Amino acid sequence: MDAMKCILFGGSGEVGGAVARELLKSDVCSELTMLGRRSVSSMEGEAKVNQVVVDTSSPGFEKIVKEVAQGHDVAISCIGIGSGTLSMTEEQMMEVEVNMLGKYARACKAAGIEIFELLTAVGVKETHASSRIKGLRVLGKKYKTVLDTGFQKLAVFKPGMIVGNAHTPRWLTVLTSIIPDSIGWGNIHQEEVAQAFVAHLEKGVPLQNEPVVSYSNKEMKSLLKDQPGT
Repeated sequence: MDAMKCILFGGSGEVGGAVARELLKSDVCSELTMLGRRSVSSMEGEAKVNQVVVDTSSPGFEKIVKEVAQGHDVAISCIGIGSGTLSMTEEQMMEVEVNMLGKYARACKAAGIEIFELLTAVGVKETHASSRIKGLRVLGKKYKTVLDTGFQKLAVFKPGMIVGNAHTPRWLTVLTSIIPDSIGWGNIHQEEVAQAFVAHLEKGVPLQNEPVVSYSNKEMKSLLKDQPGT
């Protein structure tokens, strides 16, 4: 796969930061634009990285993203609330998970990007948009928002319990360690999720013939089996 210019939204988060680090290691990424509300100090001075700090609540956010995204080949979203969902209203969750993401996705599409990678959660489906459960309903709408944007090649990553993530309690990963990958709710290391994002760009995109592919724990680990350095 030829080297591509990537734009990443959510690189200051746990998984997003891991994805950024893996992109820097890979020749598939020639240039990385990190878009966020704050800069990431660990990425300052990296030759391949361009950090763009934006006010995500600004009325002009979508227009700004469209301008920044011009000339990029791949858009990646790792934005998410993490462990704060229990204390948030549905409106607050929607603002981050759906509205902000929707503006980013539409702007990237308008800028000519046709390859999109989305981080969501295990088991999330488009039909969950009408769920009676608040969290599932928001994540279902998140998924549907990106689907409706109409990218030519969308890859959706649905990890189970992420080991090594600050938002995942250690006691919980002990319990979920016995769950097989085929079920999807078991453990996967944060670095494996990040490596899968990059492996898809390297190996998955050239072979992707359908508009949407999904990666659960099992599919992500399978993708990494023959990956150098994993």
